[in-house]
Amino acid sequence: MIKKSCLLSLSIFLLLFASCKEDYSATESSGNNKLEMKQNQTSLRWLGQWYGEGKKEVLVREMAREFSFLNQDIDVKLTFPYEMAGLDSFADPFRNVADSIFKWVKTDTWPFDILVCDKWFYADIATVSGDPDWGQKYLVDFQHEDWYKKAHKDYVLSSDEYKGNFGNIAPGAFIEGAWDLLYVSAEVENKLGIKAKDFDMTIDDFIGYARSVYEYNQTASEKITLCATNYQQLDMLINHLVMTEIGDRMNMSNAEQLKALTNVYRKLEELSRYEPSIQHHTYSSDRELKHDKSLFHLHSTWVTMFWQKTNPEGEKLMRPCEFPSMTGKKAYAYSGTYNAIFVVPKKAPNRDAAIRLMQYMSSVDIAEKWEKYSKCPTGLKGRISFSAFGDDAFSIFSNHIDEKYQSRLMDAQLTEKMFSGRQKQVNYHIQAVLNGEMSAARAIASIQGQLR
Repeated sequence: MIKKSCLLSLSIFLLLFASCKEDYSATESSGNNKLEMKQNQTSLRWLGQWYGEGKKEVLVREMAREFSFLNQDIDVKLTFPYEMAGLDSFADPFRNVADSIFKWVKTDTWPFDILVCDKWFYADIATVSGDPDWGQKYLVDFQHEDWYKKAHKDYVLSSDEYKGNFGNIAPGAFIEGAWDLLYVSAEVENKLGIKAKDFDMTIDDFIGYARSVYEYNQTASEKITLCATNYQQLDMLINHLVMTEIGDRMNMSNAEQLKALTNVYRKLEELSRYEPSIQHHTYSSDRELKHDKSLFHLHSTWVTMFWQKTNPEGEKLMRPCEFPSMTGKKAYAYSGTYNAIFVVPKKAPNRDAAIRLMQYMSSVDIAEKWEKYSKCPTGLKGRISFSAFGDDAFSIFSNHIDEKYQSRLMDAQLTEKMFSGRQKQVNYHIQAVLNGEMSAARAIASIQGQLR
């Protein structure tokens, strides 16, 4: 009986031992396979963007993870400029990154296979190097790739503006879109006893708001600024006014364009009575918000992510407003831009892997994620409209602008758009008219005299 019991126990032990040995061998084999797979992976180095910008950062991290999952032969090494420059997320790494890119361009050596180089970085390198077409020499151009053309909205690739921002190449997916707008403070509205229009604001409406601020300031000890311009000057708003007066008639004669300018400048002359340019408060950076000091903040849509960190309570009291238009007029495109954020150097060590990541970035799924996460436009084609993203103020604003202007954005500069862009040295005297230092008639006469 004892012998049978011992034999039974021995048999069970041997079976368990064999099973454990088999499991261990399988685990060891799996571990070896994973190690071998990791050793065979291409390490793709990516200098990212949007660190500390809420769901935009989430999107970048999701792209890195999902692309790695879908491409097991590629290991994405994601680094952000803040990490590279050793700065905190409230600082601006622009200068550090621009200097680094310029160094890489000069030596044609690239520590990253895909890197941030938006239109502002590109322009900075063009200025420092003296070569506006440096991208043609050093960056991969995707504009002739079928997958790239199919991924983008026709307007983006047919416009001279967007490829023109990169030396007439298409260096990457135009993921990011940004609208310029007026953020209005509900707190200041209450102080003034007014309600600004969110949509279809006219220049006459805007002049009325300026009058309210001016009259309030006559007796108030704590002055209110009409429009905080710590990011851009009011020129941006005036550019859009001119574009609304011109509409879709971009081939107007010089005489017709001068007449359009005259109509706008007469309104500016009227606006000047209420001291629209005076800034009663100073700002430490373009990301600072003083929600109780200004009726409007002139900015771009990307700033909300920073305001949510620097002044979260104040940010809740700000809502987006469309730029004013000339009464009864509409611009061909709204003030804003589409931007290619990431580029691939021609001599990137792992160029093919970087191109595969760029193709993944250009997908419909990424377009929809960008719109959903940022509530901003994209140059990529998507499946659904902003109306599906919610009923908050930003979603409603985004849907209105997108429908009204059919996804058309224009970074309107009068020197680039007026008189066929051939009169780039013209002084338009915008600030002089706004400050009441020059009449509309005198400014127009000066502009006419400068035309060659």
